[in-house]
Amino acid sequence: MESNEQTITCHFCFEAFEIDLGIDQTFSGRNSEIFDCEICCNPNRVDTEVYEGEVSLINVSDGNE
Repeated sequence: MESNEQTITCHFCFEAFEIDLGIDQTFSGRNSEIFDCEICCNPNRVDTEVYEGEVSLINVSDGNE
């Protein structure tokens, strides 16, 4: 599994922080994960669409849902 770092903006405090999606180079599809904000500790749901290991879409929303 390869490192796939992305910078996201927290859904709650609007601060930017880095996450590692850990996406395999051959993966294609959709994925959802929860990442706690490094600043305010609130949960952020990160939905991604991936094609052959490359992130084509990233959406951050409330992880409390």
